[in-house]
Amino acid sequence: MNQPDLLESPYHRFLGLQLVRYEEGLVEIDMPFREEFLRDDDSDWLHGGVLGALIDIAGDYAVYSKTGGDVPTVDLRIDYLRPAKRGCLRAIARTVKVGRRVCVADVEVKDERGQVVAIGRGVYATPAEQKLE
Repeated sequence: MNQPDLLESPYHRFLGLQLVRYEEGLVEIDMPFREEFLRDDDSDWLHGGVLGALIDIAGDYAVYSKTGGDVPTVDLRIDYLRPAKRGCLRAIARTVKVGRRVCVADVEVKDERGQVVAIGRGVYATPAEQKLE
């Protein structure tokens, strides 16, 4: 399966996303730090929404690596385990299931020291061409 180009999306470009690893059912995506990601001017903590976006995007691409089709998000769950601070974050996403109607991916987000800062599970609509008749 052809590796997708993350830079096709203006939002992905804004986030600075870099596809580090792309295999069937497994993707790793880096997100370099930007000042705009801080939750407030006097904080070193990143806004949780940025981590949520990274989890959603990584899960989407993990499912895409199995289905080859667009997979809109149906549901997203995030557990924030510790504050994410300045520095590059890496999302590691694995496809858990490709079903008739929905697909599921689990995602870990690690900081530069390798500590898990958040985990998530995304549920995505199965592409029409993948649905069983």
